[in-house]
Formats: sequence, structure tokens, C-alpha cells
Amino acid sequence: MYIFNQSTRYITGVVNVNWLPVLLSSLVDGTTKLLGVPNESMVIGMCFDTTASNTGKLNGACTLLEKAMGRNLLWMTCRHHKFEVLLADVYNVCLGPSTGPEILFFKRFREKWTEMNHTPEVRSIPLIIVSDAIKAFIKCQLKVRHSRDDYLEFLLLAAQIVGLQVDVAIRKPGALHRARWMAKAIYALKIELLFTVNKTIFNLTARELQGIQRLNRFIICVYLQSWFSCRLTADAPVNDILLVQRLHDYDDAVLDSTGLKMMLRHFWYMSPELATLALFSSLLSDKEKTDLFRTIQADRGPHLMKTLPQSFDNLRASKTFFETSNIDASFLDVLVKTAQILLLSKLQQCL
Repeated sequence: MYIFNQSTRYITGVVNVNWLPVLLSSLVDGTTKLLGVPNESMVIGMCFDTTASNTGKLNGACTLLEKAMGRNLLWMTCRHHKFEVLLADVYNVCLGPSTGPEILFFKRFREKWTEMNHTPEVRSIPLIIVSDAIKAFIKCQLKVRHSRDDYLEFLLLAAQIVGLQVDVAIRKPGALHRARWMAKAIYALKIELLFTVNKTIFNLTARELQGIQRLNRFIICVYLQSWFSCRLTADAPVNDILLVQRLHDYDDAVLDSTGLKMMLRHFWYMSPELATLALFSSLLSDKEKTDLFRTIQADRGPHLMKTLPQSFDNLRASKTFFETSNIDASFLDVLVKTAQILLLSKLQQCL
């Protein structure tokens, strides 16, 4: 459920009334349905991009909305926006910053498209060698119906570059402006897949080729799993921990550091209030959830902490999550499995 922080004003006679739309997004086919437009008193959270205009401590929209409503709201940041920032930071390290609305390096590739051979070279060894777990994740995601065509295109290109058998032609390049989230990943994968059969046409420098290969390896080994898992709100704190662990284990120290710095600026879902969502994630065992229960704290904690949690043991839940969302927290006194059933029932009542 996404509750947006932008008000729509309806005029009823001489009285101004502010309302907020509530949308429900399907995890099955990505469709979105307007559930209703409740009065502000029913709003429990905000979904927003992590720009300073939204998150500023003094004059950010989120802070001002909380002050105007006189109560706490859940700060539920846009997961896709965070990973868009991660990819942009890593791209800048690998290939340098690009000015203007379009990425000039990819624009060269698009302009040469009609001169190229569009069939990748057949290889016995894939361009990027990965674990069976990553291959299994890509296969699983290929079976899911995605709301956007470029999500599927990203997956198909990833499957090709790691050696999975997929029968698909590489599409003609389209939009590459910065507002298209997938552009950097899609274009980088296409360039490496087609480079061998188009060396003279691409005319890449050694630095550019190395940068593309470095970027693609990060995209496949670190980034891809986070991008396609970030829609699941209950799993968000766990997925953030898993990303931190992948970054620590990655063998490129510069990209490792770049990713961790981005996480330190954007790890909202590991704050105590939102980390409480991990209690209802299928990725944690009952024992890990019980341990999380035992360390639950009374205050909401800061939205961004000073250090990144390194493991699930470092997560701290907060009772304010239940207060802010108007959920009776009495189920905290029962066993984990029973508590999950009770909470799901309460959430359905709230919706």
C-alpha cells in the first residue's frame, strides 16, 4: 500500500478539505487500484523519494506534514529511488559522470545501432560467471509478471550475460534519459553482449571497455537481487542487510565503499521503527524473530542511524511502529507464529 505525501484539494462550497489517495499495488501483476481517498486522520505513513526537499530535518515535506498533523507518520521511502541512486553512484565510478539530460556514452551506442550486428557471439563460457544462487534468482524472476517491459528486458539481458539459455533478440535502444530507471543497467549489458561482434563500430577505449565490464559485474553480482526484491515491504529490512553483506563481500574495494556510503545515506528501513517490519518477513526464522522481539524498544529511534547494521542481530524493532499504524500490540506477548497470524488479521481490518 502506498500513501502519497502530495495532497489533492477538493473544494466543497466554501470549505477547503485536504485528502490523500490510497493505492494498492499488486505483487502478482503490478496493477494498481485506488482504494479510496480517506480523510487525513486516517493516514499513517508517507511514501517519498529521498530528496532533501522531502527529508530535510527542518523544512522537509515529511517533517512539515508531521508537524501539521500533530503526530508521527511512518517514513516509508521509495525503494526503487534508493537503488536508482546506488546504480548512478556506481556508474559514475566506472565510467565517469555525465552532464545533460541524456547519458552521452550510451547515446553514442544508440546512434550506431543501424550499423551493428545485433546477435551476440555464441560462447561456451559466459561473459560473467556467477553462483548458482544468482542464476536461480534470475530464473525465478523471469517467471514473474512484471509491471514494466524494461524490468523484463533487464532480466533477459542478465540471463544472457551469465549464460542462461533464453531465446530473445536484443531490442533496439530507446529512451536513455535519467528519468528512465533501468537505462544504465540495460544499456551497459547490451554493450558488453554486442561488443565482440562490433568492435570496430563501438570504437571503445580500453578504459571504457573496462568500465562497462566492471559496471556489469556489479549489476549482476550485487545490484540485481536488491532491485527485484525491493517491492516487498515486509522483507525490506532483511534485504537491506543482505545488500550490506554483499557489498562487504564484494571484491572491488572502491565499488564496495561507494555502495556502503550510499546505504549509509539511505538505509531508512533499518531504522528501529521500520525494522519492525522484519518480524513479518518470510526471510527470517522464528528464532531470529523471537530475538528481535526481545530487543524491542519504546522509542521510534532516528530515521537514519550513524552506523550500518552488519547482520540481522543488529536490527532493533520499535513499539512506535504499532502506535503509528494504529495496530494493537498486545500480540507481542504471544508466540511468534501466533503473533504473525494476529497481526495479519489486524492489518486486514485496518485496510
